[in-house]
Amino acid sequence: MKKIYLIGMMGAGKTETGRALAREAGLDFVDLDEEIVKRTHMTINEIFECRGEPFFRKAERDALEEASRSKNGVIATGGGAVLDPENVLLMRSSGKVVYLRTSLATLWQRTRTKTDRPLLRASNPEEVLAKLFAQRKGVYESVHDFAVNTDGKTPGAVAEDIVKLLGLGSHERA
Repeated sequence: MKKIYLIGMMGAGKTETGRALAREAGLDFVDLDEEIVKRTHMTINEIFECRGEPFFRKAERDALEEASRSKNGVIATGGGAVLDPENVLLMRSSGKVVYLRTSLATLWQRTRTKTDRPLLRASNPEEVLAKLFAQRKGVYESVHDFAVNTDGKTPGAVAEDIVKLLGLGSHERA
């Protein structure tokens, strides 16, 4: 296995699960949103406000391409990364894609007080989240190699589930 890509909706726990999984499996960790912030010197909110979503998606694609060339590791993608078929091909050809399957109710609980979710900066963020969930769920379900439920679990517990699912031993390089 070359890389492990974590996909799922905002609030699924990709970043924290990715950190825990990388520690458990002895792998490097890359969060694409963090990489985009470093490269652009802007927050995700600033990017969406000043440059727009298309600019963000291009920056996301560039960060994913670079991360895909690394030797091994865990890569937390943005929630919309799978909307670009080229991103999906890149992930599937260079590693395993793990979907962090999370219910809409749990996603809302986890995101409702967050201010760093530009797509939820709306008059009715719960409705926006529900629409995004409905639009993206089928894509997540169709592109993953493995899926892990995150409802009621800590990121560490989800990481342990992924280690077992992928047959990774503690500090075993993928």
